[in-house]
Amino acid sequence: MSGSLSEAGRSVWAKSVDDTGSWLPLWQHLEDSAGVAVGLFDAWLASSVVRLLAADFGGDVEQARVAVRFLAGLHDLGKATPAFAVQCTVLAQRMCDQGLYLPLSKAALPERAAAHHSVAGHHLLLRWLEGQGWSRRAARAWGVVLGGHHGAPPDAAVEHAADPREVPWLYGEGLWERVQTELANWVAQRSGAEQYLVAWQEVELSPQFQVLATAVVIVSDWIASNDELLPFLRGRLPDFVESPLRVRQALEMLRLPTPWRPESTNVGASFAARFGLPQGVVARPVQTAACEVARSMPEPGLLIVEAAMGEGKTEAALAAAEILAARWGAGGVLVALPTQATTDAMFGRVVDWLDAMRAGDQQVGGSIMLGHGRARFNRLFQGLVRMGHVAEIGSDEQPLHGAHAVAVHGWLAGRKKALLANFAVVTIDQVLFAGLKSRHLMLRHLALAGKVVVIDEIHAYDAYMNSYLAKVLTWLGAYRVPVVALSATLPAAQRTTLVQAYRRGRDPDVSADLSCLDGDIGYPVLTWTTGGSTATRVTKPSGRSAQVRVETFGDGLDDLDELVALLRERLVDGGAALVVRNTVRRVLETADQLQAEFPGDVTVTHARFIAADRMRNDTALLERFGPPDRARHRPHRQIVVASQVVEQSLDVDFDMLVTDLAPIDMVLQRIGRLHRHTRGENQADRPQQLRVPRVYVTGADFKQDPPELEPAAQRYVYDAHTLLRAAAVLRERFGAGIQLPDEIAPLVQRAYGDAPLGPESWQDAMTAAQRSREERAARRVRTAGTFQIANPTRSGKAISGWVSAGVGEADDSREGRGQVRDGAPSLEVLLVCDDGSGLWHTPPWLGEGSGLSIPRDETPPDRVAEVMASCVLRLPLTFSNAAAEEELWRGTPPAWEESPLIYRQPALVVDRDGWGQITDRRVRYTPQRGLEVVDSEA
Repeated sequence: MSGSLSEAGRSVWAKSVDDTGSWLPLWQHLEDSAGVAVGLFDAWLASSVVRLLAADFGGDVEQARVAVRFLAGLHDLGKATPAFAVQCTVLAQRMCDQGLYLPLSKAALPERAAAHHSVAGHHLLLRWLEGQGWSRRAARAWGVVLGGHHGAPPDAAVEHAADPREVPWLYGEGLWERVQTELANWVAQRSGAEQYLVAWQEVELSPQFQVLATAVVIVSDWIASNDELLPFLRGRLPDFVESPLRVRQALEMLRLPTPWRPESTNVGASFAARFGLPQGVVARPVQTAACEVARSMPEPGLLIVEAAMGEGKTEAALAAAEILAARWGAGGVLVALPTQATTDAMFGRVVDWLDAMRAGDQQVGGSIMLGHGRARFNRLFQGLVRMGHVAEIGSDEQPLHGAHAVAVHGWLAGRKKALLANFAVVTIDQVLFAGLKSRHLMLRHLALAGKVVVIDEIHAYDAYMNSYLAKVLTWLGAYRVPVVALSATLPAAQRTTLVQAYRRGRDPDVSADLSCLDGDIGYPVLTWTTGGSTATRVTKPSGRSAQVRVETFGDGLDDLDELVALLRERLVDGGAALVVRNTVRRVLETADQLQAEFPGDVTVTHARFIAADRMRNDTALLERFGPPDRARHRPHRQIVVASQVVEQSLDVDFDMLVTDLAPIDMVLQRIGRLHRHTRGENQADRPQQLRVPRVYVTGADFKQDPPELEPAAQRYVYDAHTLLRAAAVLRERFGAGIQLPDEIAPLVQRAYGDAPLGPESWQDAMTAAQRSREERAARRVRTAGTFQIANPTRSGKAISGWVSAGVGEADDSREGRGQVRDGAPSLEVLLVCDDGSGLWHTPPWLGEGSGLSIPRDETPPDRVAEVMASCVLRLPLTFSNAAAEEELWRGTPPAWEESPLIYRQPALVVDRDGWGQITDRRVRYTPQRGLEVVDSEA
């Protein structure tokens, strides 16, 4: 940049550190911010984002670069006002000495909060652009970037309250106005914007540009405000000296990762190397098809892959993502999954994929993030955090990637910046937050806009969450983000909704006939958007096929005696049985009965274990029932009684399955744990009686007409309509079977379709259940819409009020997850043991970290707090109420809130036998059974 400023202009301050006397003149901070923005634009932003920013300028990248530099260089213009300057008496006096008169006490400007420097900058830029001949409408679309650089674009009320015509004394007059104009002129000249101002009057900035440019300005401001990178100055009025190396050196110290740049789209040829396949093993048909479609799509779009469990959809998605990124310039990949457990499992697979990519001499990019509330318990992630420490600010060493191609970059590990890493593996909440009105939302949009987004198990969300998902897909369509969605069991209506949502963002004025997506369109099948239309392709299954016998027994509700008899008969020669119950109460009741009959052969797993025990349970299951290369010593006989945690999170393989009635897609997911792997030729390594896969459906009384459903399941877990339709399609198969994978799609489409199912005698009950479900879904969607952002508006309209009436900050806390999930969020507690004398300690069964003394009158040291954090426990919804939460917090030492590892989580104290109490309910925790609630239905 070049140019000069008057002494009055140079005296305006932007940053101060009272205890050191350091300060930063506004001109220096604006120059730093503009320089950082250019550095980010040139070397950090994905080329897909650069192309998107340039689209409003006819694809001219240099104009987009200048525009971003101009806006970053002006972002704090609102600090050149009495409303801001009055905050530091010493620096305000220096400004007065230069003729910029203002009160020297904040009390003299009581209304100054109305003109926060962000919205003041918005108004000053509007006034300056109007002085250049711009229309107010055109100017507002630029000014809103300044107004939103603290995370929330101003709405109409905020704009009006801060209007200089309403509060002129907050902006200053005379020399103040001349300095404000001088600064704007100086930035326009030094940024290169001066030459484009006339042409830009006619540019109608899109909402995409406004959101992403605001995000770039925010990141630039944060970097430029870091006095370790860009030191503050000392002295009364520093000389105006250009220092072109200042920003360059700062960015070199920060070492932000460069975008991922896949070099080739010929992933199919290297599929085996990418995913560590044994010699001679080639990609499966659905994987090959996904790569071919990704290579042929005419523009970035939505690709939906529907294939059976075990067909390698994850590998198909990652291979397609690599192709799409190479073609369209995405700088990374984000993978979203339903649960923390599935996310942890996927994280390792993604790291392995990136390591294989680096082994093939591809530039990976370098940074990764695991995005969920318990990421600190993931050992691989923590190892990558330690690897990334050498890249922290001020380090003289080069980043160490060592055994892995990626590390966790220290500066990008903050809550608001985490998704800006090249690669992110997250729970679905992190994607849904992109549709939630929340501060700094534009950072989340910038993170998504520069990646390929992969969404696994896309069928697994309810009406409330799907409402947010549709909103996010619309914005991803507007950003031209490649999206790959995966499902084994996707209803046709949901398939159509996903395509419609994405296309709405791509071109809201074009409506397409999507009748080709109705009903059963084949399986395995790929569906993708192709510009203005949609295409499908049916591919062959891998050849792995099985006929699963379907049975029922007993009355389905009080079935424990019949279950014992069945297992005694089927497991006479040994074997591994999985019993899946819909509620924890049924899990524990079943385990009690089975343990009495099969002592030592029964294992329990469900969601109500502390994190450390849940991780140990999952590891034990994988070691006993995982893939053959891991589970080398399967027990002779074992019965695992589980809740829904086994549906998606674990690659486990059982010889027989007993399952409560559930929605048909969930039943099929559970069947996916039956004979999942080949054990000997024709399953010869399984016991003789269990070589034919069988599933026994219970949890409903099929002797009744219509079936009597288990009360807690239909009240707390699923809905009666979905359960009855699943019962109708399964009833037809009792005594026969299901051919997998051929019949997955027909079963799902029938169960979720509109055609009547079941006997005539069922219809009244099913109609009533359907009406209830539709009414509830409509209420959920209306509720979800309360805090959702609007769809992208037409170009030229400012995004003013984009996140107004929102929820504040969005994060992965219990409260944050509750914002994008229906119902009260589950309460999480820290399990603490009382030894009977009033002393607290960590649970005695943990192994390393067992029995550590926990202080109550001071903040626990980090070593103890880390162990405490591993004892986090999610309570059942019966405790999601104010009374329970208040009681737990009353018993929690206030000093614990000072620990960043355990703050925001109350304590649940249990005695040496595991007994405790919450309000009027007795609870018990043991490492074998998890949390039990006395007299609880769920």
